Amino acid sequence: KGTPLPTPAPRLLLALPATIALAVTLAACSSDTPGTPLPEDTTTQATSSTARTSPRTTSKPAKPDSPLAHADPCTLIPDTLKTQLKLVKERNDDTSSARGCLWSHAESDYTVGITIRNTQGVSEFDTSLGAATDITIGGRPAKLQRARGDACVIAVSVTDTARVDVITVANSGHEQGCPISTQVAEVVAAQLP
Repeated sequence: KGTPLPTPAPRLLLALPATIALAVTLAACSSDTPGTPLPEDTTTQATSSTARTSPRTTSKPAKPDSPLAHADPCTLIPDTLKTQLKLVKERNDDTSSARGCLWSHAESDYTVGITIRNTQGVSEFDTSLGAATDITIGGRPAKLQRARGDACVIAVSVTDTARVDVITVANSGHEQGCPISTQVAEVVAAQLP
């Protein structure tokens, strides 16, 4: 009789199926298979490889690359405007569908946010929080929304499938928030591709 083996820790038990799957995969790739080596059927291999990867490659070209793909929303407001508007406490405000940046007013009178949407144009603007009016910002088509909850949103078009939203939520409501959103949107629009 040998020494009894220690009981594996619970975490190791959870990792065991993945370890077994990896071992089986590596064993399938082993070069120690007995017998006479035969040339591989490259036609079958190419077909199965294409079948595995074709769903990925066919879906990618459907969406053109956004000119905003590498833009950082936190860099779209210049320091001079941040100082003028007393914007502090910069922080990321990313969601699953957009990259965002948020600033608070030094005296907590309002917050300003910028959101980059790589795959949604102004035609896809959400009006569930209020009607949107067509406007022009920096020579670009845009939408202005006086949304419920005192938010003033301006969506600025970059392409048919990309836009930048500027959102201001002010303690004094739309009368204070919309001029701030407009001012920020004009500056942002001048930097967009």
